[in-house]
Amino acid sequence: MVAVDDMNQRILKLLRMDGKMTYREIASKLRRSPSTVRDRIRRMEDHDVILGYAAIVNSEQMGMQADAIILANTSDGVTAKDLRKLQGIEGVVEVLLISGRKRVMIRLHALDNRAIDDIIANQLIPIGLEAVEVRIVLESVIRFPGI
Repeated sequence: MVAVDDMNQRILKLLRMDGKMTYREIASKLRRSPSTVRDRIRRMEDHDVILGYAAIVNSEQMGMQADAIILANTSDGVTAKDLRKLQGIEGVVEVLLISGRKRVMIRLHALDNRAIDDIIANQLIPIGLEAVEVRIVLESVIRFPGI
């Protein structure tokens, strides 16, 4: 296990803002040597603190104008493994098992509200979702870019 001390927290904050920052850029901002930053990042990668790096895509630029939160329950026998299959559905951004009366939350981006309805009816319900509630996102006040 790697310590996530103040310096590592500061490194992680910079990487969250820009995952393409170089060791040298991070070191300059933190007034540390690039080798110190490199070693800390590698240790965090080796200990699964940093799981990977990804491109952040602007969904609106990709034509996805509708954004929804889907709350649902699952039919008997549907497992988390079954829910992982949702990653293959275009527009599914996030799937969470949550507490409360609705046990599954899905974040969905689509071309428009009609496409959201189609995805729910033709792809989500058939895998075993039931008691589906849809919340259309009107505006994002704070969220991770691209989600």
